[in-house]
Amino acid sequence: IASRAGSLMAAAERFTIVLIGKGGHAAMPHLTIDPIVAASSLIMNLQPVISRVLSPLEAGVISITQLSAGHAFNVIPSTVTVAGTIRSLTLDGLLSLRDILVKRIDATVQLYDLLNSTITFSPDYYPPTVNDPTLYNVFSKRVGKLIDGENYIEDTEPTMGGEDFSFFGQAIPSTFFFLGQGTNPELHTDFGLHHPNFALDESVLPIGVELHVNLALRALKKIHNENSSQKDNDETTKIEL
Repeated sequence: IASRAGSLMAAAERFTIVLIGKGGHAAMPHLTIDPIVAASSLIMNLQPVISRVLSPLEAGVISITQLSAGHAFNVIPSTVTVAGTIRSLTLDGLLSLRDILVKRIDATVQLYDLLNSTITFSPDYYPPTVNDPTLYNVFSKRVGKLIDGENYIEDTEPTMGGEDFSFFGQAIPSTFFFLGQGTNPELHTDFGLHHPNFALDESVLPIGVELHVNLALRALKKIHNENSSQKDNDETTKIEL
């Protein structure tokens, strides 16, 4: 079981870019406006953003994960579609990376005389997953230690993965835990998330169930004790009056 107080997972946004040029025969590129060359330049110009535009003290990710263009070997296509994701451990950082991305697209359009471009973001980007420090240190971490056989919860570094649980964290104080499964050569669990060979060691699932149940029951007990204490205080006040 692993977690930490504060930022645990990143704010995440996805995007789809369409660069619009002018298609034509591959043997006559001078009569076209090649969007593939423009897309290649855009992808390369996005790489220094993290190392040269973002502060070294901030964490960020811009990953291009899809590139689609053309259907024939001898035709320069009129459009290129580029898609990917941006990540930051802060909401301000995510919005800043979005602005930089838009500016780089506009600059690419001008530099390569493209006819147009579009960019589509997700309807609702994920905010960062933030563990409430007080809730985590005073309650959740202590409960987690009871589940772990060694009375120990590993303090983990933040990850740039995104999590929709973060929306709950925006509404109420919350805590998110990682449940590790280690590497088991027999079960081939040494592959990370989204790897085509990822495998789950289901023997760790009861630990997660036990963690959830104990968090729920002990939270209910804590609420009950607080309510009882408040009721006793109210009764004492009535007697004194």
